[in-house]
Amino acid sequence: MLVWATLFSVMAGCVCLGAEPVAELNCYFGNLHSHTSYSDGVLTPSDAFRHARDVAMMDFLAVTDHGYYLQEATNIHHWFKSLEEADEVYQPGVFVSMIGFEWTFTDGHMNGLDTPLAASRDTQRNLAAFIDFLAHYNGIGVFNHPNYDIQPNWNDFEYLGEGDRFVCLLEVGSGPYRHNIRNERAYCRALDRGWHVGAISCQDNHKADWGTAAPTRTAVLASELTREAIYESLRSMRTYATEDSNVRVSFTSGDCQMGSDIIISRDDIDSGRPVYFEIVIDDPDEDDMLSSVEIITNGGVVVWEREVCGTGVFRADVEIMPAQSYNWYYVRAVQADMDVIVTSPIWVSTGSQIAVSDLGCVDLAPREGNPARVCAEIVNRNDVPIQGATVLLYEMREGAPTFISSAQVDLPAGRGMPVSFEWTPSKAGDVSFVLELVACGEGARDIYCGKSARVRSSDIKSVVIDEGHNNRCSGYMDAFARLLGEADYNPRINEGRIDAQTLDGADILVINVPETGFSLTPTSFDDEELDAISSFVAAGGSLLLAGGSDFPGLRSCDQFDLLLEKMGSAIRFNRDEMRRDDLSVLDVEWGLERAVYADEACSLAGPGWIDLSEVPQVVVLAHAPGAWSADVSGEGRLFQYAGSPVFAAAETVGSGRLVCLGAPVYSSRDLARERCGNGAFVLSIISWLAGGEWNRQ
Repeated sequence: MLVWATLFSVMAGCVCLGAEPVAELNCYFGNLHSHTSYSDGVLTPSDAFRHARDVAMMDFLAVTDHGYYLQEATNIHHWFKSLEEADEVYQPGVFVSMIGFEWTFTDGHMNGLDTPLAASRDTQRNLAAFIDFLAHYNGIGVFNHPNYDIQPNWNDFEYLGEGDRFVCLLEVGSGPYRHNIRNERAYCRALDRGWHVGAISCQDNHKADWGTAAPTRTAVLASELTREAIYESLRSMRTYATEDSNVRVSFTSGDCQMGSDIIISRDDIDSGRPVYFEIVIDDPDEDDMLSSVEIITNGGVVVWEREVCGTGVFRADVEIMPAQSYNWYYVRAVQADMDVIVTSPIWVSTGSQIAVSDLGCVDLAPREGNPARVCAEIVNRNDVPIQGATVLLYEMREGAPTFISSAQVDLPAGRGMPVSFEWTPSKAGDVSFVLELVACGEGARDIYCGKSARVRSSDIKSVVIDEGHNNRCSGYMDAFARLLGEADYNPRINEGRIDAQTLDGADILVINVPETGFSLTPTSFDDEELDAISSFVAAGGSLLLAGGSDFPGLRSCDQFDLLLEKMGSAIRFNRDEMRRDDLSVLDVEWGLERAVYADEACSLAGPGWIDLSEVPQVVVLAHAPGAWSADVSGEGRLFQYAGSPVFAAAETVGSGRLVCLGAPVYSSRDLARERCGNGAFVLSIISWLAGGEWNRQ
């Protein structure tokens, strides 16, 4: 047990709605997520508790076996046996043993603590039923391993008022892996959407390594080491997630501990009156150096930071001026060995119980003089609905507000409500948004800040991305669109036919090869569409075609070849798959040290399937060295490469420009590969298609 005295600073004019101030709190370290053979782990809860206590030297452990195991007829006794084993090991003041359960649902897994029974996905079949279970027993809910790569995170943390009363914690760190899996992005998202959850780090043990799988810990600030005190602190969110096993952290504002709500007035915001925070960090290990300390606020923005180089006790008094009517702040500290510590938040708000998230322009590249949309989600955290709230939207430039529009909305209790405005920016430049909300007549006006946007000039190039033909990577073009928007292009997704109206005002058309199989959209182009595309290029438009391997029953580039022939192009897509080391993954070379990642790509050839390097009007942009041609469909054309196969080529066709790629290398997954040069490669292609020079730098 490590004793941690809470230090208080004075903060005038603010009211704390958290738990009653505690003059002295102790810091306890443990794990709130683990399994045994009573579900899909090993050994027994007794073994887990003794290992955590005697080997890992932890102060507490919760065994949370899967609820659907514990409700099966042959296993129901395991729940009650778990409780008995926990009671046998429980030593107030020495070690706290707890029994909980894990509820596994399609939208995400959740732990339940401090309930007399376990919930199961077989009986609590949806999130509403699970929350009802927690409410019935006044239990504690936990968002488990909220990693966007493995689960949809409860509909992206859609706010549920009844759930917010009982779901108190979120695993900012999770996993029994070789390293801690950080879920800080999900933490910020949940807080932005109105959830009041504290930070914990858990190991999710499935082996006999409870507490020793990694040094990660959940730290709890409690008055004593008892079940009652630990549960009370978990409900009050006096917790932090740490990758260091014994670092002690305090984050307070006056008498308000982390997990508390501080109430301010709109006048406090308008006058710039600060809120005072105190941070204290102490690691008893002399070789654990502290590197940096930050305070994070809405949207994951760093609102205060300090670089640190030293050991011993770190203390900082921080003044922050709340920017809006709903704010949250937590501390993120990083040690020299890259261990990360994340505290539970302190909320600072006007007490209206209204949160606003995602306020910003939804158009990726808004242009002066062109209509755009500004949207937001308004979350009513109250238990009663709000009828006829007035919402006013302002554009902010250089600190000066300009009124845009207003709307009347009804806000359901404990839910979020989308709101949308039309906005036509009058000039180019940087702009941000402010939303003002009057909930009741002429009552106090709450204010909320949104994301900034950059308004482009009206003449930037427009890029149409086709997703109307079950194109390869449909639904994964968001990162590509963002990349284009950030590079001063105007991206637009097409979800219908390609005709003259679709191409009106477009400068560049991007088409990925269609894929067959189940689809609600066509998987091929009709003759009128092919004519429209050909005419678009002949008149000076630019076209990017991305093919793919001739995968059996999935895709074919035959229509692309028909279109190329119609346009008079010399480039053809081979009916093959490029492979390297018997894999479909390629590293494409194009002139930079960072290669382009490509998968399931076909090669390119000239008319009559000759080597493209022999065709004078075609410029080869990229090769796939070391690749060979495979006939994966059994109906292909094996091309005997004279050298490295061609992956990308460019050609001037009529008055337009054309680029062909063996595969789309700009899906969200492709662009997320940091070691690869996909983003730079694609922007160089788009720049050339927009009338610029080909740039390999």
